Amino acid sequence: MPERMVTQVGERRLTVSHLDKPLWPEFSKAQVLDYYLRVADVLLPHLRDRPASFLRTPDGPEGPRFFTHSAPPGLPKWIRTVPKGHREHVAVDDTETLIAVANAYCVEIHVPQWSAATGPDLHDQIVFDLDPGEGADIATCCEVALLLRGLLTADGFACFPTTTGGVGLHLYIALDPPWLVEDALAYAKSLAQRLSADHRRLITHVRGPKARAGGKVLVDWAQNHSRATTSVPYTLRAREGAPAVATPLAWPEVEHADAGRLDFTPAEVLERIEKLGDLTIPE
Repeated sequence: MPERMVTQVGERRLTVSHLDKPLWPEFSKAQVLDYYLRVADVLLPHLRDRPASFLRTPDGPEGPRFFTHSAPPGLPKWIRTVPKGHREHVAVDDTETLIAVANAYCVEIHVPQWSAATGPDLHDQIVFDLDPGEGADIATCCEVALLLRGLLTADGFACFPTTTGGVGLHLYIALDPPWLVEDALAYAKSLAQRLSADHRRLITHVRGPKARAGGKVLVDWAQNHSRATTSVPYTLRAREGAPAVATPLAWPEVEHADAGRLDFTPAEVLERIEKLGDLTIPE
């Protein structure tokens, strides 16, 4: 395969390069681009009009890693940017932009809980990051997710869970119309505190490894600060050895959690989309 080639992506002609380069032992840069091309339809709704940040791994996850907030060097001039703080961030609005940033080795994509249309003072979603301590695993996080889902359902919210690509879970709710960031934070914190008080041996709302000791799960509400970002559903995760994916789950998978079956490859995620559809659309 040539070192550089020009290809048509949507309405744009893009130059992509080093397609044969292995980013994992059995996963090349070409496979990264192919995954993002094929998952674009379900990934882009979580990215459009949001200031994106990226984890770049030009030599794969075992090489140097660069978490970048500003637009990576070498992107086409037509790439749209939006402000976040004092920086201009890429807005991954379309497939062309998605492939352009993936070609710049942006393996992971992270966004805040607000869009450029509303600005950082108004949030259109809340995310809970369920982070297990030593002795807990993703199955433990599923137990906590069901408890959290019960509280959200009682408050009238539909929600959907995703794996993080590691041992944790994310749980999302949409806010329509958007909420003031102070209200979103207060609500998220109140649920985390309530769960922590009701299930002291299982859950904490306090950050830090000591708080999670004994196999507790942190219900991290602070991901809802305007400055915070979260890995988006369907993004690749730069785990060593092989790529992982932040994978949306069906609630029966959470209810009957098997830790060994909640870790998906990019190929498996594409098969799941074909079979199950987009699980980020709440039931």
